[in-house]
Amino acid sequence: MRIGILSGHHMLDLMKNPEDIKVHTPYGDIVLRVSTLGKHEVFFVQRHGEFANLPPHRVNHLGNIHALAVSHVSNVFSVGTVGSMQKTIRPGDFVIPHDFIDATKSRPVTFFDDQRVHVDMTEPFCPSLRELMVKTCRNLKDVTVQDHGVYLVTEGPRLETAAEIRLYSKVADIVGMTLAPEVILAREKGMCFASLCLVCNMAAGLQQRLKANEITAIYKKKEPLISNILRLTIQSLDEKQPCPCPSDISKATL
Repeated sequence: MRIGILSGHHMLDLMKNPEDIKVHTPYGDIVLRVSTLGKHEVFFVQRHGEFANLPPHRVNHLGNIHALAVSHVSNVFSVGTVGSMQKTIRPGDFVIPHDFIDATKSRPVTFFDDQRVHVDMTEPFCPSLRELMVKTCRNLKDVTVQDHGVYLVTEGPRLETAAEIRLYSKVADIVGMTLAPEVILAREKGMCFASLCLVCNMAAGLQQRLKANEITAIYKKKEPLISNILRLTIQSLDEKQPCPCPSDISKATL
């Protein structure tokens, strides 16, 4: 089975003796880092570009997802850092979201610009992948995981205002800048998709100041644990696992 990983940080603990390949897409060239993990092939994408320099609002989501799709990846794990909008979700916790709200403003959000295609997003994340990842987290000590959560996607690169957080905290739990349109595009390609989110700070208004180095520090501390969660989840994947995600896109076409 071919597994994709999207992250803003390279995972040296997970990728053993990787090989870099360049995939040509209609949206630009994408570098994939390819390795093996047990019986699976793993295709890693640095979502912020080969040099990790693209800010959230300029990430080439179309190219990243297209490169995974043409590489015949069937399951995609997205890893990201988020802020918490709920006092019960603390820095260092993991959240595996079940839904999202897209508050971005200027990103390409579909592969279908000349067709009337309406993809069902009732269940945007793969239930099978989510269940496997939740089970993995609960079997590991020193892991606090929220098995449900609504992810608010903001445009960036600025962080949110306290007023925005007060508004959206009524309907969402965590906030970040990269999950959409990743999850939307993966659905359009019929790939299973799940996200592992690490809470690195409380959102604006819930802590005194928001410092970017605070996010980096918590991620570095948890990075070996993130790699272990992904490794164990990927190793538990079965070719025959039940999943409704792969579907004929013609069903969404008018």
